[in-house]
Amino acid sequence: MQPNPWDDLQTEGSAPQVMIDGQTAQISTGFNNQVILLQPPSSASKVIGILLIIWGAINAMFLLLAAVGWSSSAIREEQGITTSNIILNSASGIIAVATSILGGIWMMNFQRKGVYLVLIGIIIGFLFSIALSLTGNTDAAAANADMNKEVVSGIAIGISAVCSAVCGLIVAIPLMINNNGLDDSKLFG
Repeated sequence: MQPNPWDDLQTEGSAPQVMIDGQTAQISTGFNNQVILLQPPSSASKVIGILLIIWGAINAMFLLLAAVGWSSSAIREEQGITTSNIILNSASGIIAVATSILGGIWMMNFQRKGVYLVLIGIIIGFLFSIALSLTGNTDAAAANADMNKEVVSGIAIGISAVCSAVCGLIVAIPLMINNNGLDDSKLFG
């Protein structure tokens, strides 16, 4: 006769033997001290460095296009662009292009000084945008919008402050990441 498949009871014929010993078994893992796992460094610095190089190249092309537009006196008069505005815009553009490309290359090579260079470039660009807003760069926009010149300058400075803050946060992402892989290079000293 076959045993019942629904019966969970064992037969009493062979009971398992229990053996109790006074010593505990020691499990050897091969490590005597704490285990520290090393992960590869984050690639955020490399990705942001590549994006900065692309942004610098696009900025360089737009700076050249602006120089072509500034060569026409009719366009300068229509938009209310003065020689001082051209000089400030050119200086701001050259600084933005140089700091973003050089800082991007340094960030691609996991050098901490690249982050600092780009952050300084963003701060200098923000200061140039304040200077441009206060020197009459927004007068044509104020005339077209039938608004007060000071209000338009304030709006332009506020927008520039928000954009600079967001760009600064994006550039500083590698500094906020644990195991960012950046070296201890300093920009000054």
